[in-house]
Amino acid sequence: MTQRADVVRADKSHIKRIAELEKSCIPDGWSENAFEQALGNPNALIFAAVRGGEVVGFLNGSYVLDEAELLNIAVSEKFRKSGIAGMLVTAFEDELRKLGVKTVYLEVRESNAPARKLYEKHGFTQNGLRKNYYRSPAENAVLMVKMI
Repeated sequence: MTQRADVVRADKSHIKRIAELEKSCIPDGWSENAFEQALGNPNALIFAAVRGGEVVGFLNGSYVLDEAELLNIAVSEKFRKSGIAGMLVTAFEDELRKLGVKTVYLEVRESNAPARKLYEKHGFTQNGLRKNYYRSPAENAVLMVKMI
């Protein structure tokens, strides 16, 4: 069953919940303060997936000139496999196209099969590997790229 959400550009009112989601999904991820600082960066793109007034997912990325990086994405556990992550990736790519971005990069834990499947579904391909990039636990990062 697909559960829809509205995808919006995040603002200060979304940051606390985004940071909570980040911590629940990526324990050594960004802090609330880091997300607040990113909001002030004109090259940052943070999207929130909102359902029933609650932030149930987010995507954080940035761009410089014609290149972008998808930095982190998370969806509340009870809303996974509902299409929300795909909606966030699509919104990110749509905005990047408007900005003239041509290439998007990301890295993902080698063992994170659901995320890798999502990225491949959206046209990302593997273009490298960073040995022991992640901590807690130590793990390789799969590097992926997409031309948009």
